[in-house]
Amino acid sequence: MANQFYSLKSLQSRVNSLIEQQGEDAPCSAWIYTSEDVVKYDDNGDEVEQTDEVCETVLINLQDYDFIYQAIGDAIDTELGEVM
Repeated sequence: MANQFYSLKSLQSRVNSLIEQQGEDAPCSAWIYTSEDVVKYDDNGDEVEQTDEVCETVLINLQDYDFIYQAIGDAIDTELGEVM
């Protein structure tokens, strides 16, 4: 499986490449998480901003959760079964 961690700029480049290959109206599905999503809350329920290093590490490490890829693959198989 390809690397699933991109900076926003490299993601833009990847999307542009996919548009060139498949056309701008090609269907797709995506989940994008950014540093905004790497949040902890203090005892008062206030957001505690994380450092760029922490955010990058957390987001990079998401690619190690194989069950996410398996769940998406299973969902695609299920949907294919429904539409075919």
